[in-house]
Order: sequence, then C-alpha cells, then structure tokens
Amino acid sequence: MTCRDLFERLSEYVDGELSQEICEEIQRHMEGCEPCVAFAKTLKKTAELCRRLPSRPIPPEVAADLRGVLVTHLSKRK
Repeated sequence: MTCRDLFERLSEYVDGELSQEICEEIQRHMEGCEPCVAFAKTLKKTAELCRRLPSRPIPPEVAADLRGVLVTHLSKRK
C-alpha cells in the first residue's frame, strides 16, 4: 500500500467501513510511515470532534435554498 492508497481509504478506515484485510494493509503501511500515522491521528481526532457536535435543524430558508440548488442541478442532468 502506498501513501496515496492510504490517503484514499483512510476515511473509510476511521469509520470502520473496510474489510479486515484492507485494515491490516493500512496498519502495516503505518508501521513504517510516520507522515501517514500523523495524518491518520489528525483525521481520527477530527472525526471524533465532529461526532460530538450537537445536531441542529437546518433553518427553513437554508433548506429552501438547498432544495432549489438540487432541483436545478438535477434538471440539468436529464
């Protein structure tokens, strides 16, 4: 596994979405790559902090704007 491979899979790794085999490949790579270890620690901490944020409803005006953007985007795809 290269640093680029790890970078592409790290979010899934942190979220526990990868197979045991790929997790082991990532762990083996990080045993010899301090920059990837540092990046993984930062991503794990960021994910942990995001999970602690309180859930808040989207203000109605933001929801309406978002709906409009989505409708416009989806209509262009047809």
